[in-house]
Amino acid sequence: MTEEFKELCFLARLDPNDESLKNLEKDFLKILEYVKQIEEIDTSSITEDYTQEDTMNIFRKDIPEATLSLNAIAQNAPDWESGHFVVPGIIEQEN
Repeated sequence: MTEEFKELCFLARLDPNDESLKNLEKDFLKILEYVKQIEEIDTSSITEDYTQEDTMNIFRKDIPEATLSLNAIAQNAPDWESGHFVVPGIIEQEN
């Protein structure tokens, strides 16, 4: 167990010896490794006054266009009734 993980557990008020946290330690170490990779990126060419205006918008234009018909949607829906998707309820009824 790493000292960083023990510190994380201390800050989160978790027991570092809890068996259910073993996968969390692995994920945490992967995140730390990723952060280290990001820190290695050379950002010296980026000035402090960099703004998003210098970036290019890669999204498509918001232009209305033809979509699927209701019949085509209904054919691909797992459950369809009266022009609507049928989904299982998530709120239980009180008796």
